[in-house]
Amino acid sequence: MSDDAPYLIDQAGRKFPLVEPITTMGRSAQCNVFIPDHHASRHHCEIQWDGDTCTLTDLGSANGTSVNGRRVTTPHTLRDGDEIAIASAVFIFHDPASTLRNVHLPLLVVDAATGEIWINRQPISLSPKEQALFDLLYQNKGRPCSKQDIAQAVWPEYQAEVYDYQIESLVKRVREKIETDPSNPRLILTVHGRGYKIVG
Repeated sequence: MSDDAPYLIDQAGRKFPLVEPITTMGRSAQCNVFIPDHHASRHHCEIQWDGDTCTLTDLGSANGTSVNGRRVTTPHTLRDGDEIAIASAVFIFHDPASTLRNVHLPLLVVDAATGEIWINRQPISLSPKEQALFDLLYQNKGRPCSKQDIAQAVWPEYQAEVYDYQIESLVKRVREKIETDPSNPRLILTVHGRGYKIVG
């Protein structure tokens, strides 16, 4: 396990590295993290690692998944030190590289009253389509938006299909305006198989 890879640690001090794209947790022996408690569902929840953040999703379990004492009902972006409770099992999430990543995260400020966007204290100007994409991602901050979500929000006038290259080109243009290094995006992340999300 890499020294800066995120991991879970249980009450017995056992470490469970989160280096796979998806780590499953539950009562099934097929899960990456096995929980031998009949109150846990066979496939209880999963944690998706996109190389930058870990997102926990409850898989419709009967008794729910809690983070820091609150039941998770939507995908939840984990933070270093979060406590995850599944039935009688308790895990602490650790992300050794979180401090390093946060240092390099551009400062994003959005003025709710005027809609103005500031990156590292510099105002950013977006075209109407770029603004529509940014607004969608910002309103769903921390949660992936699918290409279908983006197509409906940005091109509502299109009755025909919106092509992937149009969405990818739009994302690229917005990244060029708000990322300090567009080739290594820190604010708008690609969530493989699920779309895009904004963090920060």
